[in-house]
Amino acid sequence: MVRAGGMFIAIMGAGGVLGALFPRGRRLFLVIGAIVATVAIVTWAARLAAPLGTPSRLQVIFLVGSIGAEAALIRMAAALYRRADERSRLLAILFAVGLHFVPMSVAFGPICAALAVTLCACAGTGLWLRPALPLNRLWASDGLIKIVFGAIMFLAW
Repeated sequence: MVRAGGMFIAIMGAGGVLGALFPRGRRLFLVIGAIVATVAIVTWAARLAAPLGTPSRLQVIFLVGSIGAEAALIRMAAALYRRADERSRLLAILFAVGLHFVPMSVAFGPICAALAVTLCACAGTGLWLRPALPLNRLWASDGLIKIVFGAIMFLAW
């Protein structure tokens, strides 16, 4: 599961970087990234996991649970920041996405936990510590972090 997860995360990161390069298409690139990543994981997950064996029931439960947690966390962030400016709202959502990698680390391992901390630090820095940092710089950083960690996960096994 680690290699397939890394592939998915890296593809999503590429969509994020494209969204930073072309901010007007930010949401479109996220949707395209999600579609490409989903098609890739459906197509390649079994082949990528084959040398490492079948995922355990616990891994599958945490994978599915963390996806559900992500949806709930994004809704919560959007609700908490509904009256905030777009920058703050988007950074809160990126923070929520980072948080969902904590339970996902049960499925994907400690690299995923490090990814969670790094993504939350990036989004949190822009949201609370350095509110003058440009959204595009933070958005690109988030995407690059996902590409790097996704590649590490993909290549580590």
